[in-house]
Amino acid sequence: MSDDESHNPPEEITDAPEEVTFVAAPVAPTPEVTPTEQNEQASENEAKRAMEEAARRKAEKVAQEIAEFEEQRKEEREKEQQEIQALREKREQRKREREEEDRRLAEMRVQEEARRKAEEEEKRKKKAEEEKQRKEERDRKRKEQEECIKNMRKPNFVITKHSDGEKTGEENEQGEVQKSKEQLEAEKRSFLSQRIKPLPDLSGLDEEKLAEQAKELHKEIYRLMNEKYDIEEKFKRQQYDMIELAERARQMSKGKGRKGLSSAQVDESFDRLADKFAGAPPKIQLCSKYERHTDHRSYGQRLELFEELTQ
Repeated sequence: MSDDESHNPPEEITDAPEEVTFVAAPVAPTPEVTPTEQNEQASENEAKRAMEEAARRKAEKVAQEIAEFEEQRKEEREKEQQEIQALREKREQRKREREEEDRRLAEMRVQEEARRKAEEEEKRKKKAEEEKQRKEERDRKRKEQEECIKNMRKPNFVITKHSDGEKTGEENEQGEVQKSKEQLEAEKRSFLSQRIKPLPDLSGLDEEKLAEQAKELHKEIYRLMNEKYDIEEKFKRQQYDMIELAERARQMSKGKGRKGLSSAQVDESFDRLADKFAGAPPKIQLCSKYERHTDHRSYGQRLELFEELTQ
């Protein structure tokens, strides 16, 4: 401790309450309100009330719109749920229909396969039956041909002599022997069997042999078509020659009847128009029959020249 603190005793502190006195403040005088200010204040109050009323109506309208929107949204959700449910039901129905269609198609395929097998079996049996019939027919025709050949070696007519030298009914006026229809038919079949080759038996042949048979048939058809074409062309040429010869014979006969020419000559001066039309004028010679070059003279010059020569 210091010396000052030890020698100086502490001072006593006394807290005595002080008296507080309140003095009333002077009251300001209230200003007087004029009628104009009162009207303005009333207008402000009315505008404020109108704004509050408009805000209240707007809030009510917004709340009503929100409620309507919520209701509309709820209806739309219900409608969407109904549509989704309808689509699910439709999908399930389509699935059932597809399953039913697949089952029906499977049954139809089984029935079609069974029907196809039955048809193939029937065709196979029918083909075998036809092949058997063709074979029997070939054997029968071969036997008939053999019988016909045997019968052809024997005389197919009988000559009966009469006292008056008349011929029998089996011979015609020229002395030729007439044959019966059966004999003619047999000869026809024999000739056709020689000309027409029978088709080979194709049963049991593999692909290569079938190809060879097809090539041979193609060659035979090609040869027959060539022969047919040659015969047709020959017939056309002969027909044309016959027409030409007939026309020449007709001209020669007409010229012979009019001019008295021999049958070996053709009358070139014969006028067909005069023969066909009685009032036709006679022919006028306009060129020489020995001229080989083109005649460049006019019609009048040729007419005068050949008229002078013919006079």
